[in-house]
Amino acid sequence: MVLQMSRPHKNPKSGVYYFRQKTPADLVTVFRRKEVSRSLRTKDPHEAKLRNVDEVRKQELIWAALRKRPEPLPHQQIVALSGILYRDHMAAMELEPGSPKVWTETLALLDRVAADPDATERWYAATVDNLLLERGIVTDAASRSRLIQEADRAYRQVAEQQLKCSEGDYSPDPRANRFPTVMGPNVTTRPSPEKLTIRALFKLWERDHLANGKSARTVGDFRQKIESLIEYLDHDDARQVTSEGISDWCDHLLHEQGLAARTVSQKYLAVTKLVFGVAVEKRKLKENPAEDNRVRFAKPRWAREKGFTDDEAKAILTAALVDPAELGRRTPENMRAIRWGPWICAFSGARITEAMQLRTEDLIENRGILCLRITPEAGSVKTGAYRIVPIHPQLLEMGLPEMIRALPDGPVFYSTAPVRGKPADPVERAQSAGAKVGQWVRKVVGITDPRAQPNHF
Repeated sequence: MVLQMSRPHKNPKSGVYYFRQKTPADLVTVFRRKEVSRSLRTKDPHEAKLRNVDEVRKQELIWAALRKRPEPLPHQQIVALSGILYRDHMAAMELEPGSPKVWTETLALLDRVAADPDATERWYAATVDNLLLERGIVTDAASRSRLIQEADRAYRQVAEQQLKCSEGDYSPDPRANRFPTVMGPNVTTRPSPEKLTIRALFKLWERDHLANGKSARTVGDFRQKIESLIEYLDHDDARQVTSEGISDWCDHLLHEQGLAARTVSQKYLAVTKLVFGVAVEKRKLKENPAEDNRVRFAKPRWAREKGFTDDEAKAILTAALVDPAELGRRTPENMRAIRWGPWICAFSGARITEAMQLRTEDLIENRGILCLRITPEAGSVKTGAYRIVPIHPQLLEMGLPEMIRALPDGPVFYSTAPVRGKPADPVERAQSAGAKVGQWVRKVVGITDPRAQPNHF
């Protein structure tokens, strides 16, 4: 059955072209979808036509594979196919193998899977089926079962080699050449150049970031941005990332996901520039594909100052002096946070989260002067810098040192008790304590103007 050549379809919102093709009538039941659609990752109509031709050829191979009668695969082809899985996974972790514990646990998991034939089928079935489909191979149940067993061997070999790398042994895998490079006529080999993944570049940035003592929470936030890029591009090959692709991704975030231009520019695009910039610094890439990309946004117009006015600040500080019994059903830690947090911020210049992460040991004496120590060791510090802040005489008169000294060792404004079995995360607990103070300011004190967005009291 010959299908009419499909044309690229332009998304009216993003301007990105898509490959679209109806599923042949005789394959709808097998394929389980009436249409195929995937991004061509370009807004250029000429480039879209060229890429569309490649997608048509690729899809024809898939249609042909679905129409083939199953044929058995010789053992050489089966092992060669498992070698593709081995090389792909080794390339994905070439720069950062992770910790030895991860691979020790992975090998133990693979042992448990191998001990149960049903588990082996469930574990590898999707991977094996996708591999066969990508290569236009339709085989019988016996050959598929043999390929599942070889996939297990390949993944085990990956785990054993990555365990060595994680322990500092990067010597070549002596068994890497066991996979055949010449296969039967029905199997096309993939080129196997040195692959540099986007995730591997992120690991490089993460390693340096954490080694410099910076926030671990930033890693999770940045990883979400990088995963968004990988999902949009539909590949993880760092060398294939182009400035145009990043521009299309930004448009996708703006017009299809509805993110604000400022968010796309200062978060998503900024993270991408940083990660690829590290790759250039470490000579993994020759140039940063995101360097020249821009997302324009208008600066917000403020009808008032972002911080609290004098009257608002006075209202907050006055309300903080209320008898704790009038604060309602709150934990002792939350009551202390409301009572002292605004005043500490007012006299120290600290952010509310920095104040909330103070520990009893952070009350120190420096050259005879009582001080508060604000340090990244206790949690998150905006500048990342350790500093000592003398306690203002008014705070001394109000009894701040005596309040801290009366507490057991540990955090002043949050509890360290586990919640639902989860151990306390100092950063999360301090941020939660600060958020509760903010809620009190809005709901109880009555500072409800959304234009007031202070970082400090």
